Amino acid sequence: MRMLTNIAGSHRDQMKSILIISQLDMQKAGNQLLFRTIQGYRKAEYKVIFLTSNPASDPNRANYGELFGPLMDNIFVYRFSPLFRPLAKLLVRLKKNLFISHLIPQKTALADVADTVPFGSNGRDLVLDLLSWISFILGGTLKALWLAEHYKVRVIYGYEIFGAPVASIVTRLLRIPFVTKFQGTVAFPELERGGAWSRIPHHLLALKIPADQVVMENDGTRGKEVLLRLGVPKEKILFWVDGVKKEMYIPQFKKRLLLDKRGLNDDAKIILVASKLKKWKRVDRAIKAMPQAIREIHEAFLVVVGDGEERNNLENLARTLGVDRHVIFVGPIPHDEVKYFLNGCDLFLSLYDHSNLCNPVLEALTCGKCIVTIDDGSTKDLLTDGYNGLFIPKGNLKLELPGAIISLLLNDERRLKIAANAREYAKKHLLSWEERMALEVEKVERNLL
Repeated sequence: MRMLTNIAGSHRDQMKSILIISQLDMQKAGNQLLFRTIQGYRKAEYKVIFLTSNPASDPNRANYGELFGPLMDNIFVYRFSPLFRPLAKLLVRLKKNLFISHLIPQKTALADVADTVPFGSNGRDLVLDLLSWISFILGGTLKALWLAEHYKVRVIYGYEIFGAPVASIVTRLLRIPFVTKFQGTVAFPELERGGAWSRIPHHLLALKIPADQVVMENDGTRGKEVLLRLGVPKEKILFWVDGVKKEMYIPQFKKRLLLDKRGLNDDAKIILVASKLKKWKRVDRAIKAMPQAIREIHEAFLVVVGDGEERNNLENLARTLGVDRHVIFVGPIPHDEVKYFLNGCDLFLSLYDHSNLCNPVLEALTCGKCIVTIDDGSTKDLLTDGYNGLFIPKGNLKLELPGAIISLLLNDERRLKIAANAREYAKKHLLSWEERMALEVEKVERNLL
């Protein structure tokens, strides 16, 4: 028995180690890419050391044991407090003080935003963003250095704009290969407007960091184009669409199961939105289409899966428009349960400002749903207007979106044909998460190790 234990211990010691540094964390709902990155390296027999500034007390943090199952055996999680976090907490406590309230950025209600919300920071936001970024670097670098040496890591991932500079500092000191990984970018519209370095300097600096490999997710935000414009060598860029959990599709799903749980009758038509409730994800556009949709289709219901900072504003908007009985806010749910809504809905909407090549759209394709989205160019490699999705011109959303919803819900033949084409496309062209991450691990190993 002792011999077997020694052999097992020896095997663990020989495992390659990877350090992933991020301000993000695994969440109960959303942010699949971070989870899939860690999962992908564990399945490739890596020991994964994860360093994050997200506090263990975060109520939205997922249970790692439930999330990773037996893979948790060689995942080691460390947390640190950014240098200025105590100062940030103090500012929040003092926010009501008249002497400093003008220093704290205020939230803007959805009713007050223009039809297109820019991504750029205002001056006050920029100061706090930069302080937060610098605070993360100062608070995390020494911890990352210790972990890299302690675990003899073979490669370091600087995950997103906070993790990238820390990874760069550590790898320069220890001469370890490193990868920067980005879930997408907000930089393209800022570069197009001009003066981006004055509005998002920390974003651009992180993107420009000379990593040995740069993984940029193709989420429609034109990340590869941004990297090239910032001088990142083309040969260092890995640019792929996210994977998808193909088991989300449930053949012959009984819609009645979803309707019963929501107290809806058999005639109900379900319009689904699934996203974090952030300003730029523009769930308000779907709500604003409901008054006209309900006038034509009395049993139309908008189901909103997800939670976030805009929930109260969106609920108030539904009440103001008199459609609150037809807009159902489900809140955050475990990702494995989203499949029931996707398989049971009649229409899926994605109306983001910045890009609509997002995980929920990939999952809606996988589940064979008729997708209505904005003709912004972000989904052109996946969706064809009228074939496996329907595009609405961005400039005519207010006028055309309600009509498109009504037309598709009243025309079962057309809607189901688009849905069938979506399912067929997904079967042929979308990678599973396992395939997608195996591709990434293989490329990183070949190029760096």
